[in-house]
Amino acid sequence: MSVKAVFVLLVPLFGLALAQREPSLEVMSALKELQPRYREIQDYAINQLTEARLNSSQVIFNFHTDVLTSKDQYVSNTIEEELGVLMILDRQPETVDRTCLGFVRSSVDMNVNLVGVSYTNCIVRVDDSLAGIVSEFYKTIQQDESQYTGSGLFGVFRGENIFHAPAELMKKLSEKLEELRENPTFIATELFDMIVEFEQELKEVKTGYDECLEDGMQLLRSVLEIARTQVAQVCLGQLEEPIPTTTVAA
Repeated sequence: MSVKAVFVLLVPLFGLALAQREPSLEVMSALKELQPRYREIQDYAINQLTEARLNSSQVIFNFHTDVLTSKDQYVSNTIEEELGVLMILDRQPETVDRTCLGFVRSSVDMNVNLVGVSYTNCIVRVDDSLAGIVSEFYKTIQQDESQYTGSGLFGVFRGENIFHAPAELMKKLSEKLEELRENPTFIATELFDMIVEFEQELKEVKTGYDECLEDGMQLLRSVLEIARTQVAQVCLGQLEEPIPTTTVAA
C-alpha cells in the first residue's frame, strides 16, 4: 500500500478520533477559562485580608498605648502616695523615736515593693491574654486565606475521567464558574465583624488590667494609712507639718 493511500485512510480516522474527544478538549477550555477567575478572587480576598491585618495591627497598637498609659498613671500615683508618707517621716521633730520611724519607713518601702509584685502579676496576665487572643485571631485569618488560594481548582477531577465522562466534568466546571462569577464580598463584612470582636476582647483585657491595678493601689493606700497611724500612735509623731511660731517683739 502506498504512503498516499495510508494517509488517505488515516485522515478520516484522525478526524473521527478528534471529534470523539472534542468534549474532553472542551473540558480543558473550560478549565483554562476558570483559572484566571481563581486568581482574581484570590487577589480580592488577599487584599481584604491584608486590610484586616493592618486594622488589627492598629487595634493592638491602641491596646498597647492604653495599657502603657494605665501603668504609667498607677506607677506615678504609687510614687506620689509613698512620697506623702515619707515626707511625714522626714519632717518629724528630733524628739520622735528615730528607731520607731525607721521601722515605719521600712514597712512603707516593703509594701511599695509588694505592690510592685502585684503590678507585675497584672501586666503578665495581660501579656498572656493578649498572646492567646492574637494567636486565635490570626489563626482564623489564615484559615480564611487558605479558602481562596485556588487550591480547589483541580478538585473537580476527583473521581472523574476526562475521556470517559467529560460531560460530568463540564457540569462541575460550569457550576464552579457560576459560583465564582461574583467576588466574595461577604469576606469584607466577616472580617469587619472579626476586627470588632477582636477589639472588644482586648478592651475586656484592658478593663481587667485596670481593675487589677486598682486593687493593688487600694491595698497600698490601706497600708500607708496604717503607716500614718503608726507614726502618730506608736512613734508619737506628728502627721501635720508644724506651724512655725513667730516671736513678737515686746
